[in-house]
Amino acid sequence: MPSRKTTSATSPRRTRATGRVTLADVAQAAGVSPITVSRALRGERAVAAELVERVQAAVAQLGYVPDPAARALASSRSSHVAVLIPALSNTVFVELLDALQRCLTAAGFQMLIGVTHYDANEEEAVLRSFLSHRPAGLILTGLERSPAAAALIDGSGLPCVHVMELASEPGTHSVGFSQREAGRAITQHLLDSGRRHVAYVAAQLDPRTLQRGEGYLAAMQAAGLAGDVRQVLSPEPSSSALGGQLLARVLQEAPDTDAIFFCNDDLAQGAL
Repeated sequence: MPSRKTTSATSPRRTRATGRVTLADVAQAAGVSPITVSRALRGERAVAAELVERVQAAVAQLGYVPDPAARALASSRSSHVAVLIPALSNTVFVELLDALQRCLTAAGFQMLIGVTHYDANEEEAVLRSFLSHRPAGLILTGLERSPAAAALIDGSGLPCVHVMELASEPGTHSVGFSQREAGRAITQHLLDSGRRHVAYVAAQLDPRTLQRGEGYLAAMQAAGLAGDVRQVLSPEPSSSALGGQLLARVLQEAPDTDAIFFCNDDLAQGAL
């Protein structure tokens, strides 16, 4: 006679084709209902301590990991926050992600990280993909968006925070600083130290980079040095290698340059 498989109480039958442990498996192992498991894992006070211990023991024994997508559908609330940055090659964005992870984890959230590579079409595609996961909110780099991306954000109804820039429009939440003022302050610092032949070197030429350049121009003009403006601007993606190349270009075209304001750490490190 053909053998028949049996299922023990400690190894409940998997109900999904993937073999993944389910909430029902935990309930069977703990001897409680699925709703009790759900409430115990959410930490609801209505569940008796003895039942919570049984549920936790079953979770540990079976290696159960809650499905965040299913939880979001059931509760209409996600535990994920979508974060979009333009690049991972720039250390400032790596540090931003680290800080966000610390804050979000402490509040019970995790990140969905998207890299847009300074490309409006890619940003729109990442937004569409992330919004299908019903995140709890959005954290976006900068304020500049394509009309399609802006429509996606507005239509989502999700709370959204823009970082690295300051918004002037009412109702737009932002955490950052004025890129123009930062560019002006950096240039002014070099001028105050006695430098007079200051160059501004930039790559990528995204809106924040151009705003820093505007700050550089404002400081040079205020110091009466509008005739000695030196800008080397490259549309290429920023990198350490490019920083070395642009330094060589500055020294070749204007060998009397006595200070260089690089738009980001990548270029500055490459120049060093």
